[in-house]
Amino acid sequence: MMRSVLRSILVALVVSLVPVYALAQCGVERWTVKTGTDADATLVNLNSPTSTTIANLQSIPAPATLPDNNRVQPTETTLWTLSATLTKFVLAYDSDYHMVLTDSAGRTMIAEIPSPNCVASNSPFAAGISHARAQFDAMFTATTTFQTVNVPVQITGIGFFDYQEGQEGIAPNAIELHPIVDINFSPYFLVWASPQTLTIPQGGLATSTITSTLNGGFNSTVAWSAMGLPSGANASFSPASLTAPGGGSSTMTLTVGATTPVGSYNVTVAGTGGGQTHSTTVALTVTTAGGASQQLLGNTGFENGSSNPAPWTVTAGVIDNSSFETPHTGSWKAWLDGYGSAHTDILQQAVTIPSNAATASLSFWLHIDTAETATTVNDTMKVQIQNLSGTVLATLATYSNRDANSGYRQVSFDLSSFKGQTIQVYLLGVENSKLRTSFVVDDFALNVTTSSGTPDFSISTSPSSLSIVQGGSGASTISTTTSNGFNSSVAMSASGLPAGTTANFNPISIASPGSGSSTVTFLVGTATVAGIYPVTITGSGGAQTHSTVISLTIVTSGGSTRQLLANPGFENGSNAAPWTATPAVIDNSSATQPPHSGSWKAWLNGYGTTHTDTLWQMVCVPSAATSASLSFWLHIDTTETTTTRSYDTLAVQVRNSSGSILATLATYSNLNAATGYKQVSFDLNAYRGQAIQIYLVGVEDSSLRTSFVVDDFALNVTTP
Repeated sequence: MMRSVLRSILVALVVSLVPVYALAQCGVERWTVKTGTDADATLVNLNSPTSTTIANLQSIPAPATLPDNNRVQPTETTLWTLSATLTKFVLAYDSDYHMVLTDSAGRTMIAEIPSPNCVASNSPFAAGISHARAQFDAMFTATTTFQTVNVPVQITGIGFFDYQEGQEGIAPNAIELHPIVDINFSPYFLVWASPQTLTIPQGGLATSTITSTLNGGFNSTVAWSAMGLPSGANASFSPASLTAPGGGSSTMTLTVGATTPVGSYNVTVAGTGGGQTHSTTVALTVTTAGGASQQLLGNTGFENGSSNPAPWTVTAGVIDNSSFETPHTGSWKAWLDGYGSAHTDILQQAVTIPSNAATASLSFWLHIDTAETATTVNDTMKVQIQNLSGTVLATLATYSNRDANSGYRQVSFDLSSFKGQTIQVYLLGVENSKLRTSFVVDDFALNVTTSSGTPDFSISTSPSSLSIVQGGSGASTISTTTSNGFNSSVAMSASGLPAGTTANFNPISIASPGSGSSTVTFLVGTATVAGIYPVTITGSGGAQTHSTVISLTIVTSGGSTRQLLANPGFENGSNAAPWTATPAVIDNSSATQPPHSGSWKAWLNGYGTTHTDTLWQMVCVPSAATSASLSFWLHIDTTETTTTRSYDTLAVQVRNSSGSILATLATYSNLNAATGYKQVSFDLNAYRGQAIQIYLVGVEDSSLRTSFVVDDFALNVTTP
């Protein structure tokens, strides 16, 4: 007890007399035992680990006394290995990485990695400590504030009894693994939300993009759920789950009831898959409606009967009052398909959404009945938004025979991005020539809330902190949401960047009405000074300016950087390998489209006729990579004269080894035409430990050519 009191007094004196930055130091209590310079360190067999569990370690009785320079045998002379979940970590005052481990029963214990700078060179643990520290740094950046994670790990370390002083996560007998000499992160996924804050008036809805990023070869379906919703509010996900390997994004729609209590709520969004659950929090603020609310659709329940479906336009037989499929309410409903033969039905209504709409939400009740027995998709119903010319502006959802359900369920969609436009709500049911599927819909509503408040927007970022190695890159999604009828493009900029670092936005501005997202990619120079930099991201538009901050941590490379792509400048000539390209894409006609360097480049499209070109290469991104970035030089040349329509496009995609699209990194078009080349770059950290295809697909329409010319690719990865 006296020892603990004296230590507390000493720490208090140090805190009062020494500046905060000077507290980064090496430890004191049993420090020789912690770092392997004690008299018994050689008794530890580093080549013979013993498997254990947190429960087993907690069952070991705590010793009556703790020697300063000797070990409590056999616990402190044993190299232990255990599997657990890492739930918290922090950079402690003594420069240790302090980690809290948890098992499935909720038992906790501490594991620590000392700073290699605090370990004497003659310690038999020195190499292992440096190795474990590098393993941890490759995954996370520890700060002096606890960070919460939920990551499965396998820890190897030496047993150690600490003093009971209320440390975060300490076991009842104060057993620890200290030091750790090896740490392996099992395959896992992390969950992000963008935006992370939503303000929704009563009766309204809003959306957030929920993203799963994979690490260490994780491969499982990830299903979404939401908890902590206030009464009267609900959450829906599209899609409801991400198919294996589990990476990608879903749109979460939060719908707030008219009587939901006003206030602030923390909504926990969880992804579950592969025996793991990871979550993120969306801060929800419910406000009073604050304006006029109205329902815009006519004949919402089809109660005018089949002889007068207006203002709906339908195919024959869709408006129905038979007893074979019951309506949700009333006597009538809309029944698409259900014939068991090749058939197409449509249901559509034009509507104008006011430009000053604060919220706009479409909902209806849906019942799907099928005789299909296969698990494949055979019959579908698409919910689309089209303009008055019939051009599809968005496909809100696609339902199929696989979604058959008993009874009705309500589905809802955010239409606030279409404010100020006249649109068609368009349902398209397509049935094949075999077993029947019926898509029955009823009781539509397009609820709009208008507000007389000042048009405005908000800005957020996800993630809000990045750790990037010198010479590497990292990306964050910048999201904007609008309110009170805001209708303007929002231009993006960054300030506070360290010397040698650039920020590139894609797109550079979010188009009117100003709600959407932009990806900012930071390219860090090899000479950029390591440190933590608050980078201010600013959005400007509609006489409004708002900012958010990204904490950018630059770390020393501490490893090797290499370029993974082969034949990156296509200088092998017509032998494109290992690229796979459509005919004539690999080209050396420098007079018409010169290369960026050398004699050869890849030239997609440029025919002025309907044409599709592809270019791709398979590559494996190391799981140990601390950074992974793709870059290439791009020139776009076009004879299109429009300034508003994207007729010809080039999509830059990441696909898995089977060719399924994991992400579309960017889409360029005739609208991006410019003289000369520009370098574009993308963060591929999310694909560490995966075999992927770098895949470019150029699509040209039937008139006026657009050429997409690319050269000098690089996929740079840094490993410890």
